[in-house]
Amino acid sequence: MTLATLMEAPKHHPKHLWQKITAVIAKLSFVCAAIGVVITLIYSGDVSEEYKAAMGAITFICFAIGIVLSTLGNASIPNLKPDQD
Repeated sequence: MTLATLMEAPKHHPKHLWQKITAVIAKLSFVCAAIGVVITLIYSGDVSEEYKAAMGAITFICFAIGIVLSTLGNASIPNLKPDQD
């Protein structure tokens, strides 16, 4: 093996099915977080502090899940299988 073949950049394949599914779920999670913000703002004066805290926590969790799943869905995963020479 030459140094050029060892230093060659890995080939990136198209996204796998699970990455596409993860990207869709991430978008849905961001939508749920946006809905949570709107509902929290609408009902902020009408409910007790416990309900406001619960709505804020659910909104935060949806946003955090969206970030993680978006990162997984947009990752460029190379093929790490060795060449069969």
